[in-house]
Amino acid sequence: MSAPRHLWSGDWELDSSAHAEDLAARRALPEEPTEPEPAAPAPRPSRLRRAIQALRRRLGSLRAPSRRRIRVVAVVGILALLVVAGAYAMNSGSTATKTPAPATLSSNVEPWLGVKLANAPIRGAVVASVVPGSPAATAGIRPGDVITQLDTQPIVTPAILTSAIAGMQPGDKVDLQLQRGASQYSVNVALASHPAGSP
Repeated sequence: MSAPRHLWSGDWELDSSAHAEDLAARRALPEEPTEPEPAAPAPRPSRLRRAIQALRRRLGSLRAPSRRRIRVVAVVGILALLVVAGAYAMNSGSTATKTPAPATLSSNVEPWLGVKLANAPIRGAVVASVVPGSPAATAGIRPGDVITQLDTQPIVTPAILTSAIAGMQPGDKVDLQLQRGASQYSVNVALASHPAGSP
């Protein structure tokens, strides 16, 4: 095994004295005056602070409202409240003697078939789903059937079927022309009144 190698292989006494002399010579030189660092500029106020200061300036320049102006505004406000209250009293008094319209007497007169329709690229209204127990379910209509005719009216889109049924009354019987796969058939359906909470 060889002796360990050291990184420094000089004369430490010679190097130490040379360094000490250099250090002493540097210390003997007079110090150069250093310029003071310029003071940092005062930070600019943020946008929020500038906006607040501008608002304070504007508010300070406004005059306090005169007593006369306050009285005028108060009188106008009271008059407006009186007019609104009088109009409300006249309106509520006049409707107390009227009887409600017949449409509001019956709770639900909207006709109902019981199907949910989907848009499709084909002619007709595609049945997406059938509500169990609905007139459509009783007539045997299934999801995937295409309604092509209502009585004598051709059905081209689901919107036409919806508006045609909306013009009828619960209890009306309609003939629907259906297409299921390659076969066509017709069913007679008695519309019911639309139950609450169903589509």
